[in-house]
Amino acid sequence: MTTTKATILIDAREFVPERRTGIARVLEGLIDALQQSVGIGLLILAVKSSESIPGRLCNRDNIKPEIVDSSLLRSEHQLSVLSGLKVDLFISPYPKLPLFGCRCKAVNIVHDVLDLTHPAYKKRAKAYFDTWRLKRALRRADLSWYDSQWSLDQTRIYADLVGKKPKVRYPGLDDRFVPDRSEKDPSVWKKHGLQKGYILALGNGLPHKNLGVLLEIAGQLPRQIVLAGVSSRNQMYWTARYLSDTAVWLHYVPDEDLPSLLRGAFCLVQPSTAEGYGYPPLEAMACGIPAVISGIPVLRETTGNNAIAAEEDKPERWLEALRALENKAFYREQVEKGLRWVEPLKGRKAWLCYVSDVEELLKMN
Repeated sequence: MTTTKATILIDAREFVPERRTGIARVLEGLIDALQQSVGIGLLILAVKSSESIPGRLCNRDNIKPEIVDSSLLRSEHQLSVLSGLKVDLFISPYPKLPLFGCRCKAVNIVHDVLDLTHPAYKKRAKAYFDTWRLKRALRRADLSWYDSQWSLDQTRIYADLVGKKPKVRYPGLDDRFVPDRSEKDPSVWKKHGLQKGYILALGNGLPHKNLGVLLEIAGQLPRQIVLAGVSSRNQMYWTARYLSDTAVWLHYVPDEDLPSLLRGAFCLVQPSTAEGYGYPPLEAMACGIPAVISGIPVLRETTGNNAIAAEEDKPERWLEALRALENKAFYREQVEKGLRWVEPLKGRKAWLCYVSDVEELLKMN
């Protein structure tokens, strides 16, 4: 049993300036919560640059950046070395551990295995290497977190194992996502050329995001569809397949603009054919905005069936769902259901189960 405060090394390479992914959201919330634990003395964040650490984690006495190389092999080697330098626990936000071994207790997070199982990605050569790393990590890790029961079940089907100690933990939401209007909201809408009341989709626009179902119905809606966070390259993928001149594409939205962007929306749509968790519907609910999701099991699970579900391959169902929301009484009902569902996921309290898992693991001989 440990008698002194623990030192934890965290792979924080996901922190990149001007790019806040879902994994980065998980990292930030987890680190913030772990920093408050009385049993943890030091959190070492392995990052590519100290400037990449989110502002709210900076200038904390027990958080120390450790700069690692930008190249894959060198950084993986550095992580392996660091894990053996008086470190009690290594946490990986990925379904893998350091390529050259981990010399202390280890935790990894499996958000999903869609890049290994989805038809659009599974035939890539890299998928075979990633599969090897996934199975290797699950055999080695002392604890594996899963973002959803769906992710755990899919991992078991695909890899035929889920780790020594698998736990489903739902990532928390940043407490910036609130329904109360901010003074800066109108300026954010104006900056992006938007007027309040649009239909918003958030995400990178990769094939599994299934944006085609929205582009097919864009011209039949009285409201503008805004597709935010889609790169120019991914936009070309969709516009080559669907001719729509009514959708608005926002290639980059600063992270600080997201709450305002959500509060300006009529609703949030997420027509994905696969996900591991799905932050946008939950963030929308926290902002008092209804969500319309594809009826895939994972999104039903993580929204607690409190979002409107439509079949991902039937555009007419999406049209029906969006038209139903024009009924004010039904709209208010969806808002209230969403706010109730996300309340336990908001702020630091949502991460307490993660902290308890870590504290328990550190007490083990």
